[in-house]
Amino acid sequence: MQRPKVIALSDYRRQRDGEALHPKLGQAAGTEHWFVLYWRYWAESLDRLDAYLTKLKELKMALDNLKIDAPANEPIVIATRDFAAPRALVWKVMTQREHVARWWGTEGQKNVITALDVRPGGKWRIESHAADGNVYIFVGEYREVSEPEKFVWTFGMENMFFGKTLVETHTFEEDGAVTHYKSVSNYDSIEDRDGMVASGMEKGMRHGFAVMDQLLAELAQEA
Repeated sequence: MQRPKVIALSDYRRQRDGEALHPKLGQAAGTEHWFVLYWRYWAESLDRLDAYLTKLKELKMALDNLKIDAPANEPIVIATRDFAAPRALVWKVMTQREHVARWWGTEGQKNVITALDVRPGGKWRIESHAADGNVYIFVGEYREVSEPEKFVWTFGMENMFFGKTLVETHTFEEDGAVTHYKSVSNYDSIEDRDGMVASGMEKGMRHGFAVMDQLLAELAQEA
């Protein structure tokens, strides 16, 4: 039995675009062999995949867009950043213990979450163990929770910032396959705000958001 001639995928793409294929491939005038149709289907599918992967690559490059603004005359810090994930997943990564423990702090820190009660009045507490042996303990209370659009909490550190109240509002806006995240941190004074900015806040945020990207990719594969 004579085997059908194998035609390169590029030939089928040319045929799809109006160029003639080998005449022996046709079963009859105006009728295409089944594997011509088969390969045409895959050629078109691969073209769509190429376009999709290119779009994903461009999207990933565009989403590394953390912006931090510290207005001169207001004791606040505004941070915005986009995530290539649905809002429900971004909310999960920012409010569930197993995920927060992975992205919190700077690179090399190990985190132990002793409280994360995501409801109005609920407490949160995170022990962050640095490589040099120091332990930094972050604490606060949820004041408002509206899943998955918004949460407001207080932010502090045990044995530090006595008498200071830092209130942060975190909002999540979904736009197709992208979530626009925004946080507004309110300080008691501009001096307090400037001290936090100078402490390396941006470095910690960039590291945390990069880890969140990895977590979101993992969760998307599991869904």
